Amino acid sequence: MADISEKIAKAEEEIRQLQNKRRKLLNQQKSEERKARTHQLIERGAILESFLEQPEQYRNEQIKGLLEVAFRSMQAQEYLRKIIRDKGEN
Repeated sequence: MADISEKIAKAEEEIRQLQNKRRKLLNQQKSEERKARTHQLIERGAILESFLEQPEQYRNEQIKGLLEVAFRSMQAQEYLRKIIRDKGEN
């Protein structure tokens, strides 16, 4: 009977260790996803700034307004539809 109790205790300890390992891996995955998202945001911000002369002179609200106007244009709307259409074909 003691042998079975020891095996149960050992199995429970293994379960706890595996649960901890799972939590660590999930946290690592979330961290990597956050880093990738942050990198993407930085890259896109840099792309936007590359089109502006002296980008530091603009406030965030002004940049937002500029993008709203730009994305409302017919050319931008057509281009976005093309991107989506091309993505669906691949």
